[in-house]
Amino acid sequence: MSSLLILLATLFSLATAHESVPNTSVTLDNDTVLVFFGARHGNRNPEKFIPDAPRDWGQEGPVELTSFGKRQAFGFGRELRKFVAGLVDENFVPAEARFFSSSANRCQMTLQAALAGLYPPQGYASFDAGLQWSPVPYAIDDPMLRMYAVACPESDAAWQPISDDNLPHLVNLTEAKKPLLDYIAVHTGWNASISNAADLADNVINMDLYGAPYPIWMTHPSLEGHSAASLRAEILSFAENHQIACAEYAPCRDLMAGVWLQHVISNLQKLQAGQNDLKIIGYASHTEVTLSLMKALHIARHEITTSAGFLIEVRRSPEAGFQLRLLDHDPNPVDDHVIYQAVYTDDLQKLVKEDGVWVPVDDFIQLVQSKAISDWQSSCGIDLCKQ
Repeated sequence: MSSLLILLATLFSLATAHESVPNTSVTLDNDTVLVFFGARHGNRNPEKFIPDAPRDWGQEGPVELTSFGKRQAFGFGRELRKFVAGLVDENFVPAEARFFSSSANRCQMTLQAALAGLYPPQGYASFDAGLQWSPVPYAIDDPMLRMYAVACPESDAAWQPISDDNLPHLVNLTEAKKPLLDYIAVHTGWNASISNAADLADNVINMDLYGAPYPIWMTHPSLEGHSAASLRAEILSFAENHQIACAEYAPCRDLMAGVWLQHVISNLQKLQAGQNDLKIIGYASHTEVTLSLMKALHIARHEITTSAGFLIEVRRSPEAGFQLRLLDHDPNPVDDHVIYQAVYTDDLQKLVKEDGVWVPVDDFIQLVQSKAISDWQSSCGIDLCKQ
């Protein structure tokens, strides 16, 4: 493995709750009738760049998808094509597929790249022999996939203690890491905060990816008790801190996941009622939303790296009826992707009937439906009668 791939594998393993990602994907069950997938956007640029640090990367702009992110998403799409080959047509067919994204460019572009990998045009779908791509439609749905981008007072209230670092564990972290946060502030000109430390972590990740040099205050730190290696490790520990905090904090998690969860439940119920001919439904969203939904689905996961996420595989067993299993997917580390069995929470594991992974759809819905949101405006505290 090249030194770059070793570096990438190390970086992306920092953002998975698993000790290692399997080398091979699971295969589709012979009785599968529907697959859902959800993905966090691929690698992106930081929200802000280290000032006065020479760089030849980041030309896409702040928080925009990078070439590495595009490769991650495309790799997921290619692996997804292998997984659903026996179920989903090789070209996009409107009657069997629906796709959704948040309004963020990085999510839309992640979905587009994944769909390019899923649907390399075959036969009639090809319109340019030199271009292995064909457009695939998708819908933007922020109440489902980016709740904080719409007018939602309850979402703002749920985010406030996270943004202000007022949750107990954030207060403790701020106090414990004050020397480090102050050191970062002195050398960047940014406020001493967890959010800004997370921005620095995003810079470090991409400097590593692009082989860019660190500033001297990182390579030769004057912070007591720190070497260059230990300083880098501490900085990286702040990556996606607030997003993960949201997924761990019930008021934030429930609002981020609720509409998406209802969308999944509704499509499962339509399938059971014979009202749904879809074979694949896909979504691209953000860390805090995707991870929140994974928790609502009872996947035991606490972090996700860029382009990672989940699958829900639904089968109709001749003996047992509709059942589902939950899967994880991760980049391994960039161009390759792997789909593998998720770890269930204890409550979900109790419902397993066969092979240690398959759960009756009715039992699954009963377990998760209390967190579903069918009226997002009401859940946001919006009184439509006053508008």
